[in-house]
Amino acid sequence: MAQIAVETRKSDFIQYTRGGGKEIEKPFEKPVIAPNIENKDAAAHAWADARFATDIMAEHGLFFALLMPPELAQKERDEALEFNNIFTALFYEIDGNGPPDSSGLKNFCNKAIEAMKPFIEYKARLADAQASGKFHSLVWNLFFDHTRHEAERWTRRLETLSKGESEFDEDEVSTFWTNIMDEHARFVAHLLDPDEFELIEKCMSTSRVFRDLHEGGPVSGAAVALMHEPSTVIGSLTDNPETSAVLSAAETILDFKTKAARDIEAARIKSIIDPRLADHVRREALKFVDEYKRAV
Repeated sequence: MAQIAVETRKSDFIQYTRGGGKEIEKPFEKPVIAPNIENKDAAAHAWADARFATDIMAEHGLFFALLMPPELAQKERDEALEFNNIFTALFYEIDGNGPPDSSGLKNFCNKAIEAMKPFIEYKARLADAQASGKFHSLVWNLFFDHTRHEAERWTRRLETLSKGESEFDEDEVSTFWTNIMDEHARFVAHLLDPDEFELIEKCMSTSRVFRDLHEGGPVSGAAVALMHEPSTVIGSLTDNPETSAVLSAAETILDFKTKAARDIEAARIKSIIDPRLADHVRREALKFVDEYKRAV
């Protein structure tokens, strides 16, 4: 994972890019900004995490809308687009204003938290409606649940930061992100062209590794993953498993997603994956790596 210093007033931050330099791979790449590793300031972390989360929420709204035919779900599609507008505006506000001062930290975090609450309710409501047959769309129920879990996690993170606490808990980071990566791998597998046999198998193997890590933790999970998927692309799970199994898996899936994003954009991979979605899941893998390195 590459990083460079951000040459702006945000000098206490680093910027992650696909290639490791200042260049952004247009038109689909978005960089990720995070505090420098030694920066423990809660306001800096709150700004970076709120910036990241609001952009992710805006894209959730967009992806929902793309998967809701107006003939079946005009009202729900309009709601999704409204959430996209709300979080896009909030992202630009956060990005433009920079980090809050310590006196404004709580209000800053609360504003983002309050914006997420209606979106969490929307995701839960539509998941229930679709499961009962009262609503129909092309959004998987797991995708509604997956994105709700992400929003709930960001509210918890911002609540912690609002108290001035910036540290990450290794177990929380691992438990949350290994589940997200497992589901990402399954999402990608089911969005690939059915002729992409090798990639589909690779995605399902990767999903199994993350599911094992999620259920068993870094040590037991790594052993089970090695038994289930001995030839997986994540080949270094046995190297010092107490500290590096999860990080090895995270870095491997980040490399995979980065290559996949480029290949999707260049039509080297056959799929129905929107390039914006490919970069979306890449950035989440990048966030996983960054958080886990800070937690251990």
